Amino acid sequence: MAHPDTDNTHPLLQHLSPLVATQARRRMVVVAATTLFFSFMTIGVETIFPLWVTQDLQFDAGQWAQLRSLRFAGVFIGVILLGALSDRFGQRLLSVISMLGAAASVIAFWLWGKQVIWLLMPVYGTLMSTAFVNLNTLTQQISYRRQGLANSIYRSIGAGAGIVTPAVATWLGVRWGGYPPVFGLGAVLLVISAIILWQYPGEEVPNKLDNVRDEVKRLGQVYLTALRQREMMLFILLSMLWGNLLAGVGAFFAIYYTENLRQSDEAFGRIMSIGGGAIFLATLITGVFLDRVSLKKLHGVAGLIAGAASIAMGLTFTHQYVAAGFILFSIVANTLIGPSSMWVSRSAGEGTQTAAFSVYKVLAALFVAIAMFALGWLEGHIGIRSIFLYGGILGLISALGFFLLPEPPLPKAWPVKVNKP
Repeated sequence: MAHPDTDNTHPLLQHLSPLVATQARRRMVVVAATTLFFSFMTIGVETIFPLWVTQDLQFDAGQWAQLRSLRFAGVFIGVILLGALSDRFGQRLLSVISMLGAAASVIAFWLWGKQVIWLLMPVYGTLMSTAFVNLNTLTQQISYRRQGLANSIYRSIGAGAGIVTPAVATWLGVRWGGYPPVFGLGAVLLVISAIILWQYPGEEVPNKLDNVRDEVKRLGQVYLTALRQREMMLFILLSMLWGNLLAGVGAFFAIYYTENLRQSDEAFGRIMSIGGGAIFLATLITGVFLDRVSLKKLHGVAGLIAGAASIAMGLTFTHQYVAAGFILFSIVANTLIGPSSMWVSRSAGEGTQTAAFSVYKVLAALFVAIAMFALGWLEGHIGIRSIFLYGGILGLISALGFFLLPEPPLPKAWPVKVNKP
């Protein structure tokens, strides 16, 4: 096992300033820099993906939902293995490998588009989700005494990137005559993210692999340990139910706004950037009290607001009101990402942190894959507007369940437990 005090930080970071005087601060600097470039890529690509699919590839909204279902089906299958391997060989190593592999997939989207999209979508989803889960886990490990602050910084950087990235991504797509070159830029950002994350200091990793049979048994025990955490699983299942009842908003807003409401791609990009600015401010505000607030009350109130916003989007044809509802929905949904990670981390118990987050991601992928398949079918029968309306009603009802869950315990002041073979 690597010694917990092992420090692989680049000498430039070690002597930069008092900002990196401790290992926790150096971890935060690395995570912050990685998050910046990783967020530029993920936000930019996620902004243009539905536009590229429907305009450049000439797919309809139902096919887009099927692609998303295929993507998350790949996440469900792949993250079981890659998540467990992250716990075995280290989040840093698997994150770097995943980012580089995702960069190769993005280049393939750029060069071959329709020829590879159905094949590579699940691969891309698996790699990106593994990188995200591990970056999230490394964030939780920065400082167990100031976990809320670390999450707030992490989320604020991502939210800050969301202010300019959507508008820039759509602007570049229009100026470059299409979105494929934007994927090339995204691949460059992923490579930069991988290089920075490799500098994460003091990661504790277990011993090397022994025999395959014992390793498979150990991986199974790791997942079973996480699955047996009853309170954690109750939260995960409820949050998955709530989130996927409202999944139509994120899946179809770009298509609905540009095609049904006949607004331009650049107008859509501006709406996304305005939403990004609002998310950034909301993240900063919540960061002030995140270490002290009741997580179940925060989830309950935010869940009710998100459901109401989706209902409002389904009740109007006016593009300004639809955009306002989407921005409100995005604010509360994104504000919950950090607190949801804190809830999983705090309630993980004896399960390793990576196993807990991997279970979280596996179930999220399963729920989203099923939800996207269902939404693709529903879109052809009731339309996007009705999906917003009825999904909002059901999401609002399910959000009441957060108030009934027990509050997760505060984090311990010692490092995360790593299971030994």
